[in-house]
This record gives sequence, C-alpha cells and structure tokens, in this order.
Amino acid sequence: MSSQSKEVELIRVPGGINAESIVAALRGRGIPARAHGEVVGTIYGLTLDGLGEMCIYVPEEHLEDARSILAAGEHGDLLLGDGDAADGIDPDKP
Repeated sequence: MSSQSKEVELIRVPGGINAESIVAALRGRGIPARAHGEVVGTIYGLTLDGLGEMCIYVPEEHLEDARSILAAGEHGDLLLGDGDAADGIDPDKP
C-alpha cells in the first residue's frame, strides 16, 4: 500500500476472529487489509452494543475487488484452499 493510498472501511463484523478471517482472505488475494476495533470487547470477548466490533479497512483502489471477494464468500463461491482459479472464486459455481 502506498503512502498516498486512502483507506476506506469495507465492513464491520462482530469479533476479532471474524475480522482476522476476512483480513486473511483479502491479503491472500493480494489486497492489503487491516482490522481495527474496540479494545475492551477484544480483551473481554464481548460483542454487545458495538463492543468487540471490528472494522476492516482496505485501500480505496481495492474496494471493489474486496467487495467482490466478500460477496463470493457469502455465496459460497470463495475457494479456501489451493484451487485452480487464480482469483480464488470457484469457476464451477453458477
């Protein structure tokens, strides 16, 4: 990520485990991503009323690609292991 790239919020999720999974999926597909969230919720494992909520940020120029990856994951089209598809999206899914 260049020093001039503006970071934008991609999504908010409950809990660090959810956030880290998304960040790993994005980074694995070449999109710089980071998670930032409420420290108190992370320490105590709370996900109530915003505690434990994590925001995932990506560079603005990667926002559409990141959204596509999230959408593929939500529809079950995202490959998690080593697959044949270079973009990580299952080509056999309609």
